[in-house]
Amino acid sequence: MATLTAARVDAPLAALAGLCAAALAGVVLAVDGAVMAAPVHNDSTPVVAAVLAVVAVAGLQHSGSRRTGWMIATGCVLVLGTVRYIAPSDADTDTQSALQIVVAATAGILLGAAIAATWGRASGQWAVIAGAWSAFLAAAATGTERPFHSLHWTVPQWLLAITLVTVVAAALVAQPGMRVQRADPRLWPVAVGAALALSVGYRLLGDRVTAESASSTVRMWLFVGGALLLLVIGAEVTARFLPPGDGPFPMAVTGATVTAYPLVAALGGPEVPGWTPAVAVVAVLAGLRAAPRMPRPELGLALALVTTAVAALWPDLAADGWPLLVRVALIAAGTGLALGSALPGSAPVAALGAALPFAALPVLGAVWSIAADPMLVVGALVVAGAVCAWQVR
Repeated sequence: MATLTAARVDAPLAALAGLCAAALAGVVLAVDGAVMAAPVHNDSTPVVAAVLAVVAVAGLQHSGSRRTGWMIATGCVLVLGTVRYIAPSDADTDTQSALQIVVAATAGILLGAAIAATWGRASGQWAVIAGAWSAFLAAAATGTERPFHSLHWTVPQWLLAITLVTVVAAALVAQPGMRVQRADPRLWPVAVGAALALSVGYRLLGDRVTAESASSTVRMWLFVGGALLLLVIGAEVTARFLPPGDGPFPMAVTGATVTAYPLVAALGGPEVPGWTPAVAVVAVLAGLRAAPRMPRPELGLALALVTTAVAALWPDLAADGWPLLVRVALIAAGTGLALGSALPGSAPVAALGAALPFAALPVLGAVWSIAADPMLVVGALVVAGAVCAWQVR
């Protein structure tokens, strides 16, 4: 009877644990160095997180069961919680930089473990992508000015506690014979290489755009346009090395990321409703669940693009209050539909795609920070998103 009960709750509990674990990893990655109370930045953190997310999936595919995945996730949550409470706020720069590497590596492994433990079940796949993507959208609403800024922000205690309880419960009820998805020896090196190349490329692009932000207007916009073009090209090149069923996912993720970024930056303001994260999660889940009935990623991106463009043209229309929640819901649902429609069958590709939005924050943050009319910046992002929608159709 106990075994039968465990089997019945295994799938829904695994989905809940995947949602929470991916959300926790996403929040940490969205706020670079989130457990630190000082504005120290380490350029290698996006690279470490993206690569280790894919490596964790590949390692579990070779040797682990779903229970092993949840046990690794439990260890990661404990590490993040420990660092949150013991990291000294007055630590020197080298110590803070080292802790950021530890945190990024732990968050990447947590994201990979959650994906490995849930991939292959529809409910688990929706949940883990919803958790990671919702964290990217709404992390700024939990207490920081920008998602790539680390001043005076820590991982929420409630998220750590809920995630720890759910991953431990998922490990306890996981069926011993349930393995993670079998490894494809040809695929995971491609996914690891793509994670490394794209995250390093994003870092370099961000640095270059920042360096050119004080140049002449024409030169600055050439570098901004080139950086956004290279984001799209990187996703397209990656797709060509992946199986046909997995190829659209990096492009869909790239389109969703550039389209949603103006909202991500707006949610760092002081007038953001407290319900924003919940609205984002529910809307993303709704979009993901609608994808099997309407598998059209370009339609989801189009909805998000139109919403972003309208908010840029009439900034007072959805700046705060319930209009802002409507904006969050429309963009979250549209991007959720896009991601759900392009969902890959392979767990390493899922880990690659789930990590890309956080790895892209340096270049998007640099583009957003240039000294130009915000409407023009949003227009450039919308154009890049439209190209992605066209490519992924």
